[in-house]
Formats: sequence, C-alpha cells, structure tokens
Amino acid sequence: MNAPLKSSPDTPEKAAAAVSVTRAMADFAIGRHNFPALARSRAADAILDVVGCMLAGSREALARPLLATLPSFEAHLSQAPALLVGTRRYGPEGDAALYNGAIAHALDYDDTNHPAYAHPSAVIVPALLAIAPRCQATGGQMVDAYIAGFEVFGKLGRALNTQHYKRGWHATGTFGALASAVACGRMLGLGTTQMVTALGIAASSASGLRANFGSMVKPLHAGLAARAGLQAALLAQAGHDASAVVMEHGYGYLSVFNAGIGHDPAPLLAIGQGLEILTEHGLALKPYPACGATHPGIEAALQLHAELGGEPIESVRAGVCEMAFAPLIHVMPHAPLEGKFSLHYCLAVALLEGAVGLASFTPDKIADARIRSLIPRIAMEVDDDIRHDGEFATRVTVVTASGRRLERFVPLAMGKPARWFSTQRMQQKFLDCAETVLGPQGCSQAFDALRTLDSPAPVAKILSLLHTLTHPSETT
Repeated sequence: MNAPLKSSPDTPEKAAAAVSVTRAMADFAIGRHNFPALARSRAADAILDVVGCMLAGSREALARPLLATLPSFEAHLSQAPALLVGTRRYGPEGDAALYNGAIAHALDYDDTNHPAYAHPSAVIVPALLAIAPRCQATGGQMVDAYIAGFEVFGKLGRALNTQHYKRGWHATGTFGALASAVACGRMLGLGTTQMVTALGIAASSASGLRANFGSMVKPLHAGLAARAGLQAALLAQAGHDASAVVMEHGYGYLSVFNAGIGHDPAPLLAIGQGLEILTEHGLALKPYPACGATHPGIEAALQLHAELGGEPIESVRAGVCEMAFAPLIHVMPHAPLEGKFSLHYCLAVALLEGAVGLASFTPDKIADARIRSLIPRIAMEVDDDIRHDGEFATRVTVVTASGRRLERFVPLAMGKPARWFSTQRMQQKFLDCAETVLGPQGCSQAFDALRTLDSPAPVAKILSLLHTLTHPSETT
C-alpha cells in the first residue's frame, strides 16, 4: 500500500494543522468578488452556447430513457419546480439537473476547459438552472455562480492533470461534482462551514470513467455531476455534515483520485488568482459537434477539401500529439456517438463533404459507403513536432490519386480564447441547435434573452422561453 503523501495528512488532526485546501476553496466560493467584464462576458457566452446544446440534445436518443425513468409533471409544482429543457415537463431539482446535464453533453457540442480536459458548462449551467427558481436568482447572480464553479474546474485540472485524465477518469464527472457544489452553494448563499460541507459531500459523489466514451454514459456523467453538486449544496444547507478536510486528507479527494502518485495543491490554495475563465486555453466553445481533440484536424481537412476540388484521395496522414489517442478511441464507427471519437471518421467527412455539423453524426451518415471506404486509407500517427502539445494541434497531409501532396496544419482550434466566436458565429450555432425545437420565433427570442443574461432580470424569464409544448417521446 502506498503511504499517504506528506502534502495530504492521513488523519483529520494532522490535516487540520496543515493549510486547508478545502477551506481555501470554500472561502473563495462564498467571497465577494468583482469579476472582470471580460470574465462575465465569456461566462454569458458559454451559458448561451450550452443552452443551445441542451435544446439540440433534448432530441437525442438518450433523452428517451431519461424521460422514461425520471419523475416529471406537466405543471410547475412545489415538488417539481425545475424545467426539463426542451419539453413541457417539470421535475425535482436534482432530476432536472441530471436530465439537462446529460442532454447538454449529448452531442459533444458543448464547451471545454484545459487543463481540466472537461466540459464545465454542461455540469454547471444545468445545476444552476435547476436551482434558480428556488433562489429567485437573477441572471447576474447566475453569471457570478458560473464563474465560481468554472474556477474550481480549472484549478482542479492544474492540481491533478494530466495524470488524473490519463488514469482513466472523466474529469467532467470527477471535477464537475465539486464545481456544481460551489456554483449551487454560492447561489444558495451558503456560509463557510456549509460550503466546506458541500465540498465534502460532493467529493464522495464524484465519478466518471473514460471507458464509457462513445456511449450514452459519457454525457450522463455531466448530468450525474450536476445533480451531485446540487444535492450536496442542499444537504449542507439543511444541516448535513461531512469531513472538513476532504480535499487534503490522506484518503481524501486529491490523493485518492490520483492514486497516491502525487498532486500539486498550490493551484487550489491560490483559487481565484488568475481566473481560469480568462486563461489562454481556459474556455473553448466548440465549432463542431465532436470530441474537441478532432477540431484542429477537422478544420485542416475542411481547408484541404476546398483545394482538392473533388480529386480522388489516395491516402491521408493525420499527425497528432500523444494525448490525442486517449479520447479518440474509435476508428471505424458503428454508431454516431462513436463517430464523435473517431478522428478517421471526422476527417473523412470533412474531406469528402466540406462540412461537419449535426447532420454529420446520424446513423445514415455513419453508414455512408463513400465515407467508410476512405477511413482505411487514413493513418493517425504521432507527429514529433507536436508530440507533447496539449491543445491537440493536428497536421493533415493528403496524397491524391494523381500524386499531388497537400498539407494543412492547425495549431489551435477555433473557439479558443485567441479565436473566440463572433456574435454571428454564436447565433449561427444557436440556430442550428435550437430552431427545430423552439421554432424560428422562439429561437430568436431565446437567443436575445440569453445575450442579455448578465442583468438583474430573473433567470425564470429565460426558463419560460425554453419550454416546448411537446417532445417526440410524448407523441409516440
């Protein structure tokens, strides 16, 4: 058995004598902050973006088993105050957080964070939307809570990654439970002791295994984390107790989730300093509904499509970093969810069709003979120049049937802070996601309301725009 790390005391008494990571996180979560305008703007953009993803995700296959098993009602009742987005149903707050979190991540179109290598908004936003009616929260309060939760995601990434991710944990679930607890606890107005307790409860609720990538369970991780954090905050508010040193204890979160191989608590002790939402790679919106590790390659392939002019392709080489092989576990996909984790498939679609969008990940498209015939001619290999890159830079080289050799290199995906979406691009993505659910007028109203979220207006006003009269599962 590995001995506990010196930085992680193995008894509550020793932990209490050490600098408390748990207390530092709680103090930040409940503190008074004047977050910079850019941080607030980025947070509002992320909330808008993930709501669009929720609406599109509400029509995905995983919504059906969730709706079939979660209790819900057609009316807004005291025991069912939270909207299941994209339906006319309401459910208990925890169940709504679970449902909305799962559909938010269903398409893998929601934003990401590095170094957490996780999907923050798909966890934080569903939890906050579920609890907002209870708190009578304003949009401005939701933005504050979002930034606090996002900070936890990023700082946990700095403390534990990349070893945490490489060991098979899906950080959306493992980091997300704590981030959700902080965001919900802030919106609820928890005190310091209560926030410490919320972290303690959430830490024992955190999970998520990368073995489930390519299945419905991957997006379920986001919903489970949203619900776990929300429930932890409510339990703490109601008087439940928990370890006060759950982060730094020798058998606590930091040590156990990295299997005793080491972690750096310094980022968590400095939480709030150098806000993660403003860092170089902190928040990234997704231009394509697939794993973020595919995005530079997709963009390179789209550029090559324009240059190919329809010329037959002999072979393709994708030069990637070592880390790309961790999430991109499929080659020849047999289902749309697998296609999102196949660089081979995504490149084939981009090279042959010149576009990658929601329509690229359907059963019919996965079965397309032209796409499937190109996949065996695509090689995915480590490129020595970018071997240790953390942003999934990709070099795509195509050799045509006539012998032409074409190459494109994309070092950084669109949607990263240095390549942020324009308002037009954000609106285009939101329409693509939401128009078939809300209709043109409803989609326009929701977009306009979300664009002005950071205000004293109640969040309930926005929720009323995300209610639809019917859901496909209710008509079959």
